[in-house]
Amino acid sequence: MPAARTKNKKRTRPSHDADGAPSSKRVKPDSAGSLPYDSTYPGVRAQVQEKFCLSSAYKDVKLSRCTSCSRRNGMDTCRFRDVRHIIRDPAGRSLGVAFHSQPAETKGRVVFPDAWNTEPCREQMDTTKRVIAEALLPTLQNELAHLEQPGIICRPREVDVRATCDTCMTSLFSQSWMCRRCGREACAECWAKLSSIPPDAIPASVPKDRRDPEKRLLACIPRESHDPSHFFPVSRFAGPELRDAIRDMRSILDAKMDSGSPKKRSPSPELQYPTVIDNTGPSAALDLLASVVAAHPRLPDTLPPPPLPRAQGSITLSPFTPKLPIHALPDHAADIQLSPSPQVPSTETTAPQVKAGTPPRDIEDTTTSSVSEPLSSPLLPLSPSTSTSELSSITMSSRAKSPAPLSSGPEDTVPFHPTVTFSDAMLTDETFHRVWKEGRPLVVNGLLDKFHVNWTPEYFISKYGDQGCMIVDCVTESKREVNVRWFFAKFGKYSERDEPAVWKLKDWPPSTDFQSAFPELYDDFARAVPVPSYCRRDGVLNIASHFPPKAVAPDLGPKMYNAFATSDTEGSKGSTRLHMDMADAVNMMVYAAPCPDGSPGGARWDLFRAEDAPVIRQFLGEQYKLAEGLDPIHSQQFYLDKKLRAALYAKTGVRSHCVIQRPGEAVFIPAGCAHQVCNLSDCIKVAADFVSPENIERCARLTDEFRAQNLERMWKEDVLQLQTMMWYAWVSCSRPEIVKGT
Repeated sequence: MPAARTKNKKRTRPSHDADGAPSSKRVKPDSAGSLPYDSTYPGVRAQVQEKFCLSSAYKDVKLSRCTSCSRRNGMDTCRFRDVRHIIRDPAGRSLGVAFHSQPAETKGRVVFPDAWNTEPCREQMDTTKRVIAEALLPTLQNELAHLEQPGIICRPREVDVRATCDTCMTSLFSQSWMCRRCGREACAECWAKLSSIPPDAIPASVPKDRRDPEKRLLACIPRESHDPSHFFPVSRFAGPELRDAIRDMRSILDAKMDSGSPKKRSPSPELQYPTVIDNTGPSAALDLLASVVAAHPRLPDTLPPPPLPRAQGSITLSPFTPKLPIHALPDHAADIQLSPSPQVPSTETTAPQVKAGTPPRDIEDTTTSSVSEPLSSPLLPLSPSTSTSELSSITMSSRAKSPAPLSSGPEDTVPFHPTVTFSDAMLTDETFHRVWKEGRPLVVNGLLDKFHVNWTPEYFISKYGDQGCMIVDCVTESKREVNVRWFFAKFGKYSERDEPAVWKLKDWPPSTDFQSAFPELYDDFARAVPVPSYCRRDGVLNIASHFPPKAVAPDLGPKMYNAFATSDTEGSKGSTRLHMDMADAVNMMVYAAPCPDGSPGGARWDLFRAEDAPVIRQFLGEQYKLAEGLDPIHSQQFYLDKKLRAALYAKTGVRSHCVIQRPGEAVFIPAGCAHQVCNLSDCIKVAADFVSPENIERCARLTDEFRAQNLERMWKEDVLQLQTMMWYAWVSCSRPEIVKGT
């Protein structure tokens, strides 16, 4: 497995001795075999290393091989290319090597996108620049200090590979430290760790073990260890460009402060158990609704809603009036509904009902005979002054018309947070922003009619049936190579399965870009996805949309997630175990086979608030014996089944946003929200990640958490490249031509 990168970057690195020919003019190299950076001697010329270390062009020189050339890693490039120089005398004989800076400006060298899903406006670009200034300015100030290090080597930012630290696999934004002998690079944190090790504590040699972070940090050329004196500082910034950016960011933030809008900093999550209120009064749900409509600018989820009797109504917040604050809905446009108890929807445009007290029953516990036609809840003529008593009188009359709740097997008794649900036709960018900035999940329905392709098992069998694929058992994580036909032909045929495995085909295609592999499906996804300005790869409000098209950009999807049905009972591993995504995500269900009992199919989601993650980690640590340093969420080893969810709630008060997702519905997951999925029937879903301006700080926190995991065990590479992404977006949005007519 390649060290710390995938399609990683070119690097710079020194070689040691010269060709060995005696010369009175030869300058003695330093301990790493490098000549002084300012070597200027009569007749001496510098030959730039433009090819890999083993090239025949340098066969007369005893160049040390960089780590990439030593491994002949086709996913990496020579670390020393373009920055290592071979110093030759007038006769062409090698005197040694040196390192020199190269132009490092981003502007004028990198080509940026020039088309988005819609024409950019100045307000959108200014918003993007403002949130980037808040998040990136401290880093740029640190980069400026690093740029003033003695012996600094500046080099262009890599575009053909992704630069990562060879130890922790975090993407390298700009500053790093490079070994002159092997070309490995260390981020500032890993360099600080290496330089703090006493010289007598560094072993003479380190055995190769790329899975061990300590050995990755110490390993140098064969049979030798790293010596901190062999490293030199590297920057991917040009001084003038960096100083201009810092000045402009300060100006933006100063203007924001002057306008009376102080810079907001989210506190780090603390280990606190939410307060549980034992209030079973029937007006509790009405108070919850009134708090949204009346005067509270935040979503009503700080305190847990009390459990309600099964016969009482449920709350669906769907949808908010576009372009108006949540607390200022006019009398004639209140779109908040009181809906009947959870029931299986008969069409894709009916949102899954969300009861304020207890979550929806699992689909397998319902039967076709128990499904009633959806009841249209009355639109309530609410205003900011609407009282709870008025709401109560309207609600009681509505309840009289509600059908009896579904009756079948035992239900999950743990209360949960209400989840905001929108119809796609009513959701605008501004409305989405008002909800999304609160960091809560939401659901959008009514999407099936927007698809032009039938994403069914039959479609995939006919189009890609002979294509090979790797499926994984959700329970044992064992893998199996099959073809697409074998997998999708089993959809809905529960009685024909002669093995206990719960197979899933995830992250499909695994390595090929979705647009290249499935162009027809890519276009269909882009056509159907809600709030495309956020979710599409070219969305004007997606920070990732500014990544240069010729650079190695993060693969944010779309990807397909296809899995057999499983169960939510004790001991279940679900379809997708508890985890966090590095960025925001949207997941659309495009197909669901009927459940084993014949009822309409779907999937259960449990999405937890970001601030509850420390409590969940502690709970899992008490339930299971964890390896030292293992994060129980990021390790993706656990699924909170019914019993565990009940124990979690009883002990800590933590509960989830519970969503039953149906075909034609999209679930939005904010970055940093732990979540898990249990397919209650065989399902086909398509999902994409995106980076919204609202959640940049959460993405940054997750990057730090993922880095910590890589220092415990080789886990995953930092493919998001958040800081690099923000820098590109800053430069892109600063172009005067980006907004037409300016």
